Amino acid sequence: MNHSFFFTPFSPVAILFIATFFLRAKKASCTDPQFLACEPKSCGDQNISFPFHIQNAQEEYCGYPGFAISCNEKNKTVLSLSNNEYIIQEIDYQNHSLRLSNAVGFGKNTSCSPQIQNISLNGDRFRLSTNRTGLFLFYNCNSKLLESDSKLLNHKVDCSGENGNVSTVAMRVDNPLLGSVSEKCGAGVMAPVDVYRGENVSIGKMLERGFVLNWVASDCSECDESGGRCGFNYTTYQFKCFCPDRPHARSCKSGSTNRTRRRWIVVGK
Repeated sequence: MNHSFFFTPFSPVAILFIATFFLRAKKASCTDPQFLACEPKSCGDQNISFPFHIQNAQEEYCGYPGFAISCNEKNKTVLSLSNNEYIIQEIDYQNHSLRLSNAVGFGKNTSCSPQIQNISLNGDRFRLSTNRTGLFLFYNCNSKLLESDSKLLNHKVDCSGENGNVSTVAMRVDNPLLGSVSEKCGAGVMAPVDVYRGENVSIGKMLERGFVLNWVASDCSECDESGGRCGFNYTTYQFKCFCPDRPHARSCKSGSTNRTRRRWIVVGK
């Protein structure tokens, strides 16, 4: 067999190969840049997609307003809320929820970190899960006053580096001793934590395990199922579905095409 036939400049095989190459190149060059820019990325061990976007790694329009995250120097996924940084341990896109831990002293004895502050949430973005409670942390408590009250002494947290005059106390918000401990300590902060019935774990473990937030954002399912990538138009302040051809309102399935098809079916009948 004369194999040279398949590789001559004007052979059918060569022409087909060249045509296919240029068609693919043309298709790639015509792909909408916003669709390409909003390809999901990883941050640490988390897969990041709408409504989140990674600062300095993705365009702002790839996420919903208020859902910017970052990757810290330890390659942990970080969400900032009311000037506090929280480590994202898990993202559940199906249930629109995520588990957070305070980034202060993450993986250490976090209960001894006075930098932990009260959490303040924007109600139209994030909401605390109902399966949680509050944990009050009191710093700079008078050690002598605590020692005179055996019940309060049981809630003292051992923290390395503290002097003998002050102590740290931690207790849940439903504890009846909450009022009396506030008289013996400085200002306290409340940290949300998940608490399970019958469970007995350390304060540090509670804070490290964190808590669950539910989020409220535009629904991405229709766009995602149509092969698009969800985003947001900050000019019109509306959800956008970025598709390979161009941005669409909700889905990559063109509404005008569907209407034309339905009219054709009716006429055909």
